[in-house]
Amino acid sequence: MEPGRRAFLAGIAACGATLLHAPVRAGDPRSVSPYAATPESVVSAMLSMANVGPGDYMVDLGSGDGRMVIAAAKRGANALGVDIDAKLVKLANQYAERDGVATRAVFREQDIFDTDLAQASVITVYLLPAIMDRIATKLRKELKAGARVVTHDFPLPGWRSERVMAMDVPEKRDYQYSSATTLYLYRA
Repeated sequence: MEPGRRAFLAGIAACGATLLHAPVRAGDPRSVSPYAATPESVVSAMLSMANVGPGDYMVDLGSGDGRMVIAAAKRGANALGVDIDAKLVKLANQYAERDGVATRAVFREQDIFDTDLAQASVITVYLLPAIMDRIATKLRKELKAGARVVTHDFPLPGWRSERVMAMDVPEKRDYQYSSATTLYLYRA
């Protein structure tokens, strides 16, 4: 196993998370999806699809270990990650400090539906299909015209995609038994 992957898995184990389909947080009404790490190739593709860079304010809904937000900050964007799992938020903040982007990569423990998206120029989403109707409604109400939205694997109901990209991501077989990945780009 590669040293970087080993360190990542050790970090995930330390915070009590898993790369496998963990149960949605039982009893927590804010819980909308289990944690599943987005592969680095998908992170890069999502940020490229949305053309994330300096001048952008990106929000990652359900930010997990923070890799999407940190990658956006490394491209010069200011980015916010929100997640209800305090351990993952703590881990993400540690990674942002380690990577020298903590001033541009901010993480908050909060409900995604309580997150103000009005200033966002880019939104990234990797949540379960059962919640995408509510996400689509929230985005439609809050985003300013022209904001870009990229979703991983699950489309936004009622939205017309500007671009769809299919990818083969072998590392996704570790937790979903398929390497097929689809990314969707939308504009508000």
